[in-house]
Amino acid sequence: MTAFEKPVAGKIDKGARPMYHLEVEETFAAAHQLREYRGACENLHGHNWRVRLSVRGTELDRLGMLVDFGELKQILREALAPFDHKFLNDVAPFDRVNPTSENIARRLAETIAPQLPQNARIAEVAVWESERAAARYRPETE
Repeated sequence: MTAFEKPVAGKIDKGARPMYHLEVEETFAAAHQLREYRGACENLHGHNWRVRLSVRGTELDRLGMLVDFGELKQILREALAPFDHKFLNDVAPFDRVNPTSENIARRLAETIAPQLPQNARIAEVAVWESERAAARYRPETE
């Protein structure tokens, strides 16, 4: 009997499907200014942004992985590349949409989701504009 075949101590719902979660983080540097905002953030300013991509799924591949971490990091890096060292207000869609942390998180989720393997879904994208301020976007669940 392997470790995966042995009963697990504690209460586990035998009828529940297992859910796996993976997370990777990357950073980028960019400037922005919030339109129609009254306060300091209406002025041009920059951040060293931190982004955490969380994916979930119930089915592992033949190697026992939901998604290879290297692949997930590469997908996130490619999604961030258009924003790195840019003035976000000049980069689509933020040339029309306010470049808030919330909107950045949603845009990243929408960009990344189609690139994931079929067995993985976006659980959450979190975007920090400082060490103490983050926005999280979670697509609606099925």
